[in-house]
Amino acid sequence: MHEGVIKNEGAFLFGISPSLHNSALLSSADCYRKVGENTGNLAFHWAISQQLGLFDNVEWSEPDAGFHAGGRLAVMPCANQVGVHIDMQHEATRIAGTQMKLVALGLGAQSNLDMTIPNVPEGTVAWIRELVRRAPGAAPNISVRGEFSRRVMESLGFADNVEVLGCPTLFINNDPALGEKLTARFDGVDRVCVVAGHYQWKELARLEASLASIAAATDGAYVMQSPFEMVALGRGDLHAVSDQVIGECRDFCAPHLDVGQFKAWLMRHARSFFDVSAWMEYMRRYDLVIGARIHGIMLALQAGIPAICIAHDSRTLELCQIMKVPYLNARDFGGGITKSQLAGLWQFDGAEFDRNRRELAQRYRDFLNRNGLACRTLIE
Repeated sequence: MHEGVIKNEGAFLFGISPSLHNSALLSSADCYRKVGENTGNLAFHWAISQQLGLFDNVEWSEPDAGFHAGGRLAVMPCANQVGVHIDMQHEATRIAGTQMKLVALGLGAQSNLDMTIPNVPEGTVAWIRELVRRAPGAAPNISVRGEFSRRVMESLGFADNVEVLGCPTLFINNDPALGEKLTARFDGVDRVCVVAGHYQWKELARLEASLASIAAATDGAYVMQSPFEMVALGRGDLHAVSDQVIGECRDFCAPHLDVGQFKAWLMRHARSFFDVSAWMEYMRRYDLVIGARIHGIMLALQAGIPAICIAHDSRTLELCQIMKVPYLNARDFGGGITKSQLAGLWQFDGAEFDRNRRELAQRYRDFLNRNGLACRTLIE
């Protein structure tokens, strides 16, 4: 990341702290709450804070007085808040009581792999309306993750308020030849890191178990992002998780082990991270990163490590498509993957990745500029 000084006077990051530097001193429950209940949230918060020079943040949970001052500009890193799974009415009411301007980055719609337009709750529509009302100017002030999210927003009447830009994590590494270097870096698969799924994603269990087995067989890692129980296990906090849930996690990723063996397996292979730079540094020791967590995949690619996303819903699929990230359709590999298959599954056009990344970087800069925000050089 380029280290030039950026001044966005009056702007602040409206979200979680980009890194949890004192995580070792906190309980697993506190760590999980502070990262917004998914460590992957750190990836795009950190990227945005670095790109815009925003090192002060107002957390979503802080009192309204924290951002009441008129004229302040909130830069809000977004996730998959648009879908049947969540009603944002509380957040809509809360924002309605403030005077801030707002730019939303990376908003996504959530649906299945068929990309069915979801029935979005009215409270979420009201929340989007509040975001739009707080645009700094006449330009669109919401960037969405992909074409599917744009279509969902269009169906809700917000077509003129959004722009498709992928995820800001695409620009963490400012090397213009990153794609070509990823191509050159791939030279067989000896050590594998898996970015773990959710133990309740039962439909992915056989695939997940096959990947976890490869990680273990290659002296690799199993990096856990969510839910709480898996994050706690990833930091070695086995006492914070009931034996019943440990058993369910075992059934998901290592069903051939008994619970005692699985606990030992966790201590050897499971990891959780609360600092983005440390997370990327750790991934540099592997030949390939693979799994169903798009932000874990993005951090690997930005660290120069080949990675493959398992696309299992609209969120992962549209991001892979817009950003030219290598991916597999989970439906095609429901029975699992073997280590011998991995080399052949790495299908990546480095030159096209670089061309697309340059184009998205320019569009991202222009979007920010139209909203009164300066950003660091993204690709030098």
